[in-house]
Amino acid sequence: MKIAIAGKGGSGKTTVAGTLARLLARSDHQGVLAIDADSNPNLALTLGLSREAAGTLAPLPREILHRETALSGAVETRLSRSPDEVVSQYGVSTPDGVTLLLMGRVDHAAAG
Repeated sequence: MKIAIAGKGGSGKTTVAGTLARLLARSDHQGVLAIDADSNPNLALTLGLSREAAGTLAPLPREILHRETALSGAVETRLSRSPDEVVSQYGVSTPDGVTLLLMGRVDHAAAG
């Protein structure tokens, strides 16, 4: 099962996603994976990690992706490792047994 939570800023997406993931994990659902793809990631806190632990989380490195050009000329982006390897290497276990992946983080502002 895959569940995506979407909405406008401030609508409670992180709270809903974190609470749902924790409830599923507490209900003996195995392999609950939460992916924080927000540019201001706070899902770790909602999943029960301390502020200190959340601050040390490393986002997935760009090196796990590679681009391939098909014979048609279309460019596709693919994982360079299996999804299981990515989760095993970069996933962080939270107190209720949810595994968290952090997609990215804005480290500093820059001209854009």
